[in-house]
Amino acid sequence: MKWLVLLLPLLTVFATILISASSSPTIHVYYQRYDSVYRASGINGPLSASTVTYTVSSATYNTTLSDGKTFKVTYNRTVYTLLFASSPEKFEGYVNVSAYTNNTITIKTDLPDLIRIVIMSANETELIWAGFNATDINAYAYINGTSEVMLQFANGSTIANATLAINKENVSISNKISLYLFPVTSVEAKVSVSGELTATAQIPRRYSPLLVSINYNGTESNATVNGYKVTTAYFNGTLTPALFWKGEGLVPVMSGKGNIRADFETIEFYGVNGTILGYIHISSIVGNLEMIPVKIGLNYNIAFTELKIVTVSGVKQVHANFMGYTYINGVPVMIVGNDEGNITSTAIVNISHLVIVNNHKGVLAEITLNSTSKFVVLTEANTTHNVSVTLPLLVNVTNVHLNGNVHVAQKVVVNVSSQYILFNVTTLNNGSIIGVYKVENDTLVKLNSSNYFIINGKLEIFDDPSSTY
Repeated sequence: MKWLVLLLPLLTVFATILISASSSPTIHVYYQRYDSVYRASGINGPLSASTVTYTVSSATYNTTLSDGKTFKVTYNRTVYTLLFASSPEKFEGYVNVSAYTNNTITIKTDLPDLIRIVIMSANETELIWAGFNATDINAYAYINGTSEVMLQFANGSTIANATLAINKENVSISNKISLYLFPVTSVEAKVSVSGELTATAQIPRRYSPLLVSINYNGTESNATVNGYKVTTAYFNGTLTPALFWKGEGLVPVMSGKGNIRADFETIEFYGVNGTILGYIHISSIVGNLEMIPVKIGLNYNIAFTELKIVTVSGVKQVHANFMGYTYINGVPVMIVGNDEGNITSTAIVNISHLVIVNNHKGVLAEITLNSTSKFVVLTEANTTHNVSVTLPLLVNVTNVHLNGNVHVAQKVVVNVSSQYILFNVTTLNNGSIIGVYKVENDTLVKLNSSNYFIINGKLEIFDDPSSTY
């Protein structure tokens, strides 16, 4: 049992956040698609550094529309015929990489015969650019924490790689690179007629199976992914709660031999109060295919990525100071908060309020998932504790002597059933509060004013029964 005394009548301190959501929010879509096939041919068996046919298709687009709507994107296809010298040469040059928090990246280099730039992050291969011999490239790219930037160069019948590590977003690095390459002696480029493709931006439903599709080389493949991972991930430079869907598989090879892999990942991010902030979708196909007709060998190196970066208009991000996990009906939920009392989660946040826990800041929150709600407190120690909602056993009006004055007060008796509790009281004549005190060893101990607040006309009181205030 615990006794608390409510003293009247000054203005109390409170904070509550109510959630509203749009069934079809306005979204901004950044779309990027690159497809490249590096086909090397050799005569009489082993491939030699002779002739390469390099085909590149590219499409970039950005637009604002309602969620679930389709949009049209124009793509261009270029076919390069490359001839190489018969012996390699040493090339030295620089590579500068600048990655930004708005999901863009800039790469500059003076090395010759660049054909691709690939981001490798968390077991995902992301082709962010394909072309030939560019020196200054700007592209969209999703970088989640530690990643690698791989530059690929035409090198006769093979492809040469140069890799730079990036440890976070908003970073610039510069390296000197030395490569041995078969020099390109002749380039012929033929641009085909541009085409049009249709794409869709659809916000995933949280904690639900995800339908994914990949349209590659005129064939659309669909799959449903039932599993997801509850985690945190970077979005626009900030670590946020996230749900992560991932799938992979092998692409059937109709003839010849090879290993072509299809991968995709979708990451949904959550902003203030658990509202959907946006999502990233990456579909990639990479691999090699070898075909050996009579007297001629053909080797295909394939790289394809479709990237969608989607942001929901009007949703604010929460800068994370602390984070933790909890469970609702056995389902994991990620919660992120800061010392200003802002909170976000993979669940819906109905109420949040800055509180003091063991002399440190924390955030009290009510979260909801699949129509089930619970209160938790997230602390600066990156721990999450359940908070039991209890009803007062007894509420009496009394007088209290404090600092030589007599105050009208309400004495409240509650049942302590857990480490953290939350209960509410209708104040006397709806008056405001001088302070809330608890009785410990017949002594009045004042609660921190952050730990009580008004919601819907009732005084809500959060307490840590095992701590001394």
